[in-house]
Amino acid sequence: MRFQMINRKLIFLSAFLSIIVLPGISQDRNESIYSSGEDSIACGKHLSAYRTFFKIDLYEYALETWLKAFNDCPASSEMMYLDGVTMYRSFIKDAPEGPGKEGLIDTLLLIYDRRMENFGGEGNVLGRKARALLTYRGAELEQVQDAYQMLKKSLELEGKKSQDAVMLLYISTGITLNQAGIMDNNQVIGDYFQVNGILDQIEGRNSRRDRTRASIDELMLQEDILSCEALDRYYEPQFEQNKNDLSFLKKLIKVYTMSVCDRSEIYAAASENLYSLEPSPETAHNLAIIFISSKDYDKAKVFLKEAVQGENINKISRAEWYYELAMVHSNTKEYCEAIAYAREAIKLNGNHGKAYILLGDAFIASRDRLGDDFQQRTAFWAASDKFNKAASVDPSVATEARQMLNDILGQYPSNEEIFFRDLKIGDSYQVGGCINEESIVRSR
Repeated sequence: MRFQMINRKLIFLSAFLSIIVLPGISQDRNESIYSSGEDSIACGKHLSAYRTFFKIDLYEYALETWLKAFNDCPASSEMMYLDGVTMYRSFIKDAPEGPGKEGLIDTLLLIYDRRMENFGGEGNVLGRKARALLTYRGAELEQVQDAYQMLKKSLELEGKKSQDAVMLLYISTGITLNQAGIMDNNQVIGDYFQVNGILDQIEGRNSRRDRTRASIDELMLQEDILSCEALDRYYEPQFEQNKNDLSFLKKLIKVYTMSVCDRSEIYAAASENLYSLEPSPETAHNLAIIFISSKDYDKAKVFLKEAVQGENINKISRAEWYYELAMVHSNTKEYCEAIAYAREAIKLNGNHGKAYILLGDAFIASRDRLGDDFQQRTAFWAASDKFNKAASVDPSVATEARQMLNDILGQYPSNEEIFFRDLKIGDSYQVGGCINEESIVRSR
């Protein structure tokens, strides 16, 4: 059942690609209609006769003379093979299921073989033949295996000239064989990297290449081929030999990140090696996130401090990194440091609601440094200012901020305490300690 489900998806993908992709690539390398290899009068007549009917879509009338040219003049025209594919696809579409239809499919596949024999272009034509095989016989596992081998050879021969459809079908066919128990995860993952390597060779920005890459990534993720355990099994044997190879490390980190496997020991080790070989604010930040995930906050602090001090970082990113640094210090109960870093985040991004909330939390958490009970309660005044600010500048945290405001109302000093301090509601008040904020007197 699982194979049948995957296989139906494969057949659909192949048919879809035939409709969408083929029209855009129908112009082949050999643009001439007639070859100089065979220019006999008879061959010319056959070609001319079938083309007369072919051009007006009367394929049944074109077939007799096309077959004569196909059998008697195989090297007379490459266009003859392109036209033959068009005709036989039409015949197959209209034919009822049975031996007759299977015979038509056999002839279609033979057309691809004869074209390669007479005009070369094996890499290009094999990709087309594989698509046809999957379209018409993709329900047969043995045929899927044959198509996979054709696609593999096509990619090896074509390299960066490979068609998008061939790359997509290569991966989807490998996944089908994997789900059928014929191919292991390592082979599919290896094929995935092979295709990505081809895509990497295409120079310049290319939206079509980007769409192909995204589609291939989606195929792999949907079928859970790139699970964390599978990636570990694939990369573990390679890591020791390639741990100082920048290209290898970047590829590994990219795949683990895409697969949300950022807690893997191999991923962490690769990230550290990459940072040592090519230190940058981004690699430092990536490392910090890894250590935050594993609750190694001391290491996270080190790399976050490296990251925020880097050059050429946009303000929004730097603000986020300062916020993360404040969060880490808050987690280790270093509240004065958390306050300082949250303020840096807000300087860079005045709409960072989470930074305001963290700042208010840190004010409250650090209140035991302020003195007696009254002075400690003034921390709630300063915190309420930050929660109010968070609600006003960042709609995404407004509900949370207002709830926090409600939660601390009962923590303000009483009217009697305010009176005994010779203060009045609404007076300005300088909250001390590392909070060091001017706030307003309020009572519970």
